[in-house]
Amino acid sequence: MHPASGHDHHHDHEHSTLGEMDVRVRALETLLTQKGYLDPAAVDRIIETYEVHVGPHNGAKVVARAWADPAFRDWLLQDATAAIASMDYTGRQGEHMVAVPNTPDTHNMVVCTLCSCYPWPVLGLPPVWYKSAAYRSRA
Repeated sequence: MHPASGHDHHHDHEHSTLGEMDVRVRALETLLTQKGYLDPAAVDRIIETYEVHVGPHNGAKVVARAWADPAFRDWLLQDATAAIASMDYTGRQGEHMVAVPNTPDTHNMVVCTLCSCYPWPVLGLPPVWYKSAAYRSRA
């Protein structure tokens, strides 16, 4: 009991619903912004790029075009970097693209051990499960 009021002073305050990592990221972002090392607008543009302009929807468009356009499919298989760049999907980790066809006898699966070669322009950032040892070993 609180001596002055005669009531229990313990309250269930609402706490942040952010996880520990989110709280740390926000604190770091605040500190870097206050010191002038980080421009929040630039961070927003980067986030928007990966949420809207880069991601698996780009790869789906490449595949759909290859299905619908045999000449593009041939180009994609011969020079994936150029074919994909023609659709404006270029940039970091898209410098050396390779496309391989699945056939009735062969189904291709790419497993990267470092994620440094993950094709960001057409698939976005690598998902957490893709980097996991369990996934890589099972594949």
